[in-house]
Amino acid sequence: MAISSVTTVQRCEVYPLSDTSAENTSNAKHPSVLVVYNHSLTGTGNDAGVDGTVSTTVKNIFKFVEDGGSATDVSGEDALVQTVCGAIWS
Repeated sequence: MAISSVTTVQRCEVYPLSDTSAENTSNAKHPSVLVVYNHSLTGTGNDAGVDGTVSTTVKNIFKFVEDGGSATDVSGEDALVQTVCGAIWS
């Protein structure tokens, strides 16, 4: 029995900044991203029991790890998410 997993972006939403007067090092001063990932499992064999199983993960991504902190590392995210974050935070 072999089980494989495929992760895809189901949707990526950009939310506008929430406070124009906030410090530039505040997450409130920058747009944020909500990403919904679908994780699909497939398996082979009679007792795999996972064919067509889909789970969902939701992530909120902000420009900074915390207000005044270092920039969020999005290198582990899907290429589309990296592109969106790069575009809205440049």
